[in-house]
Amino acid sequence: MLRLAALLFCGLISVAQAQLPDRPVRIVLPSPPGGTADIVARLLAETAAPHLAKGVVVDNKPGANGNIALAEAARAAPDGSTLFLCAFGPCGANPSLYPQQGFDLRKDFAGLILVGTVQNVMTVRPGLPAATLQEVLALVKARPGAVSFASSGVGASNHLGPEMLRGRFGLDWVHVPYRGSGPATTDLIAGNVDVFFDNVPSILPHLRSGAVRPIAVLSAQRAPELPEVPTFAEAGVPGVVIESWFGLIAPAQVPAGTLASLNAAFGKALANPALRRRFTELGVAPLGGSTQQATDHMHAEIARWAEVIRQNGIRAE
Repeated sequence: MLRLAALLFCGLISVAQAQLPDRPVRIVLPSPPGGTADIVARLLAETAAPHLAKGVVVDNKPGANGNIALAEAARAAPDGSTLFLCAFGPCGANPSLYPQQGFDLRKDFAGLILVGTVQNVMTVRPGLPAATLQEVLALVKARPGAVSFASSGVGASNHLGPEMLRGRFGLDWVHVPYRGSGPATTDLIAGNVDVFFDNVPSILPHLRSGAVRPIAVLSAQRAPELPEVPTFAEAGVPGVVIESWFGLIAPAQVPAGTLASLNAAFGKALANPALRRRFTELGVAPLGGSTQQATDHMHAEIARWAEVIRQNGIRAE
């Protein structure tokens, strides 16, 4: 009887393994190395590798605000060997900013698993003559066209946050898009741009060193890493909550069994105490959950930001 049970157990393992790709799983990233998304992807890949037949590799494909990487993932063989790491822009704002992408996120991709969220913080260059959110807003109003804000690219969370404020308060400030948060931060420190809405993990070392100054966080609660910094609501501007997120998606035609096996493998990685500890140190709240939860979240983000983009007349520049 025990032998029969052992054989059945081994058979179940073999079936599960058979549903995993027989080559390395490739996570395609829409961003260059070194940013928060890259760090998250590489930590996740390293931790998930033992649970996958051939391991995991990370492939950075920056450009066109994530559309290049998404297009490549959409064309990939639907065997589960190519995944895409969603972020706020490519899987939230882009469908409304770029209606002619050549693919449809809602039809051509399926959610695999939610990976984590990070909080965003409004920061300013050291010499900006404004210390609070209300003072920054007053400064922009007093100097129309003179105050600039950086972004890591059109459609990123650090682009749409300032655009929401533009629409709400009639602000006339200048958008300066960069290719990634690194160059934007460099110019903020140098004083070449005035304001940058970055995610906490990326900007935190520069806040701690005093190279840039925090103004307010764009979340419902204060960031644990910045307990002295108020939320937008506490600073007098309610309703501005923008949390960046990461999640894995796969081509829609990947078999359900393969999706389930991949979800289980990455779910084990996200449950790993060492990974969760490292994520927390970086300011990333680890998630997880089912494939359906990942799909539902992506669809909800697309709908949410479609409305924001429409209301504020935001366009891809």
